Amino acid sequence: MKWVILLSLGMGVSLGGPPAKARAKVPTVSQAQLEVWLKSWQKRLALDDWEIGAQIVRSSDLRPDTLGNLKWNSATKKATVRVLNPLDYDLPAKEIPIDIEYTVVHELIHLQLAALPRDPANKNIEEKVVNRISEALFALDKGASYRPRTEVIRMAIKEKTSSEASRVKQ
Repeated sequence: MKWVILLSLGMGVSLGGPPAKARAKVPTVSQAQLEVWLKSWQKRLALDDWEIGAQIVRSSDLRPDTLGNLKWNSATKKATVRVLNPLDYDLPAKEIPIDIEYTVVHELIHLQLAALPRDPANKNIEEKVVNRISEALFALDKGASYRPRTEVIRMAIKEKTSSEASRVKQ
């Protein structure tokens, strides 16, 4: 009889905790790591003359289905890269850090292209070019084991203002 009571109590306690999926979701990228990636890629992409900040933000702070964005001011040479919080990702935990780093690279390439005149009719072309350059740089940096992001997340173009760019998922 004691075993039945203990077993019942044990089941009640184990069922009362948060679901396994909720317990498994922990941040896999810190603000410090994000800033390391930002500074490293900023230097590689010769954007040293820009003052660039980075933020980890919740999905509610980004446009729907967006993985990150970039806002910049060409006159002051200031920009902010915002990336999706790991808690809001639908990817396996091991894929999240590399995807966030990729988002940083993607947004910084948009910043390099900010010097060019923006044509709303060519947004799709710009996004394709940014994706190709990002993939090429990442493949060089990560080596043979790198799995292209396009295999992990499909990207699409979202409407942008003249001083904003976003990496989105579909």
